[in-house]
Amino acid sequence: MQLWLKLLLSYLAIICATVLISIGGISGAQNVRDSFHKVNKEVIPHLLVLKDLRYAGLRIVSSSMEYAFISSMQAAGGEGKEAVEAKEEEVRLLAQGRASFLSSLALCGRILVHGTDGNPDEMQRNGQALLKASRDYLAVVDARGSASELIGAKEAFEKAENAFLKSVNVAHDREMADLDRHVSATFKSVSNAIASAVVLSVIALGAALLLSVAISYNVSRRIRTLKDAAAAVAAGDRNVVVPVTERDEITAVSVSFNTMVQRLRAFEEELDSANSYLDSIIATMPEALTVVSRDGVILDVNRATEEVFGFAKRDLVGRDFAGLFVEPAQGGDFISAVLRQEGLVEREASLLTEDGRAIHVNLSATMLELKEGKRDRFLCLSHDITQRKQAEREVHNLAYFDQLTGLANRTLFYDRCSQALARARRNGEMFAILFFDLDHFKDVNDTMGHQAGDQLLQLVVRRFQGILRASDTFARLGGDEFAVLCCQVPEPDGASKLAQKLLTLAKQPFDVDNRQVYTGASIGIVLFPEDGGDIQTLLKHGDLAMYAAKSAGGNRYQFFSKGLNQKAQERASIETALRDALRNDRLTLHYQPQLHLGEGRVIALEALARWHDEGLGTVPPATFIPIAEQTGLIHELGASVLRKACVQCKKWHEEGYPVIISVNVSIKQMMQEGFSEMVVGTLLEVGLEPRYLDLELTESMLMEKAAESVALLRMFKSLGVQISIDDFGTGYSSLSYLKNFSVDRIKIDQSFVRDITVRDDAVGIVKAIVAIGHSMGLKVIAEGVETQEEEQKLLTCRCDQVQGYLYAKPMPSAEADAYLADTFVGAGAGGEPGL
Repeated sequence: MQLWLKLLLSYLAIICATVLISIGGISGAQNVRDSFHKVNKEVIPHLLVLKDLRYAGLRIVSSSMEYAFISSMQAAGGEGKEAVEAKEEEVRLLAQGRASFLSSLALCGRILVHGTDGNPDEMQRNGQALLKASRDYLAVVDARGSASELIGAKEAFEKAENAFLKSVNVAHDREMADLDRHVSATFKSVSNAIASAVVLSVIALGAALLLSVAISYNVSRRIRTLKDAAAAVAAGDRNVVVPVTERDEITAVSVSFNTMVQRLRAFEEELDSANSYLDSIIATMPEALTVVSRDGVILDVNRATEEVFGFAKRDLVGRDFAGLFVEPAQGGDFISAVLRQEGLVEREASLLTEDGRAIHVNLSATMLELKEGKRDRFLCLSHDITQRKQAEREVHNLAYFDQLTGLANRTLFYDRCSQALARARRNGEMFAILFFDLDHFKDVNDTMGHQAGDQLLQLVVRRFQGILRASDTFARLGGDEFAVLCCQVPEPDGASKLAQKLLTLAKQPFDVDNRQVYTGASIGIVLFPEDGGDIQTLLKHGDLAMYAAKSAGGNRYQFFSKGLNQKAQERASIETALRDALRNDRLTLHYQPQLHLGEGRVIALEALARWHDEGLGTVPPATFIPIAEQTGLIHELGASVLRKACVQCKKWHEEGYPVIISVNVSIKQMMQEGFSEMVVGTLLEVGLEPRYLDLELTESMLMEKAAESVALLRMFKSLGVQISIDDFGTGYSSLSYLKNFSVDRIKIDQSFVRDITVRDDAVGIVKAIVAIGHSMGLKVIAEGVETQEEEQKLLTCRCDQVQGYLYAKPMPSAEADAYLADTFVGAGAGGEPGL
């Protein structure tokens, strides 16, 4: 019989025993349930009905007696109002009691039936007799019979009461006897169920136990035989045979075991022949193989070992193996590890050759298990990895270090930051990261060449490294962007002091190609954990702080703040919305007139970009223009504004208003490659003559790129395009450059106009600007004029033109059309336009 079938029989025996126990328990539980059901459905309801009937009978008796008492009291004292009401209430209660009594009596008659027992009929008769005696008694009371009549009626009433209560008590005793009988039957059912369950449990479990013991003994005996045979084979006996007596799984294992022993004998015979073959392979293998004793003495080597290390075999055998290591202590540790550990031990080490060179090798060693069971030597393979290690170092340097400066690159810096973050979280420390780039570095590249820029970067790195700690990580992130990771910073003041030292060093001149180059640095500082809980957040906030320092003029440091992050998010939102607005042409133009101060006629209108976004609302130019310049959208925005303005100006000309259109131009837009071609192409496309276009550039922007601006402005001047300098007086113009710019007009900044009525020095400044402009043959216009008093002051200063809210606010094209119509009708057609 199969082993699984035997086990199945034992399990079935246990299952049958469980089923028998369950059947006995269920049968006993059903008997108990039936007994309780009978008690609940028969005996207890009967007892409750008898209780209600007895209560109803006693209620009739008490009500009758009370009625008789009240009637006797009325007879003695007369019938007052209260006595009459009490008697009527008692009559009502008596009627209710009789109705309740008849209902209970009828119910008892229906349910109290016990075979041929006539007790219910007798109870019915006694109940009716009780009612009749009550009525008779009350009738005598109402008739005010004699004392003998009352006594007789009362005695008959009491006799009927006793007879009724006796019949009720008899019925109650009979029901209690039924209850006792059912309870006894229930206890008997419980006892029988327990006894049945115990007997069945003993029988079933005993049978299952006997069957399980028999099967377990048989299986254990045969497995023990198999175990003894395996122990004999392990001891070296290859002639062991396990007897096969039955047909089951253990028999299959025994057959497999016998087959294994036979094949083991064959393998040992093959092994002996393979050993000699293996010896020849070892002798010719390319890997250096060394046999070393437990004491670290070299016992044998192959031919490859001689070739790798340059020693003859006779010089290696008997030599200390640890003595081949560049660091003998490392060799001793390697030998100890091999002796201590089970299995293969692999390590990389530097070993010495016969000529004293150090080579990198990969050592793989394992203890040799001899036939006698001794472990007194180990086998070590040495693979020369010198070239691979050199290649790895080169790859590592390429992957983690900047090739120009030798600093950590972005990848290594991020890894060091991750380590610093984990250490700071574990120890509750603070660390700082300083991000900086060099101010005006692009100018060095553009004017002196990229080689000079690379030399400047190397000089900066060499100078900064002199003040950094060995524990700090100095990295080049790309271009002229650098970062310093400062670990274990006790307080923010330490980071600010380091930043100030770096700024001081950056301001000192650098000798590049025999020329002194001045630069500076813009530094952003972030602190962990105040400014971010992860590396990505810290790096992002560091960039924001650095660009904030650069935007503030450079050559300074800036700590990160939540305001910077909010501004960056707002800037990103505005940039996204601006791209969408440009793509869908949602920007509009407003126009503000520029008038001749003496004549009051309109000579030009300045085109001003306006933008209303559904989500952001109305975005002022002071907000979206700088973002457009920073993101490069200024080129697309400027081209769109220029074309719309030229189209509108051409339309006004066709309507009979020969005005000039003035358009603001960013220096980044003007320095863009192809800007002049774009302006000329727009004029040709629209059909607007160049003399009707005025390009406004701010003074500070022109001076930032003065040399480049001169040639470009001269080219526009040769085409006939007019040039104005906006915000004049707020920058640092050189008068010689101003003359070279070939401009047509200078615009006085509104800050001077606002002060012209309250400060005498402001009047002097305006007069000086007007005098400078007139001396150079330029027209002068004042912007931001809002009051008549300001206009009068400007007339006194001999200003040529004005612009401001006093005359008109910037208005959409439709309002500008109406304004021009009114102005030209009132003033009459002007002559040739000109600023």
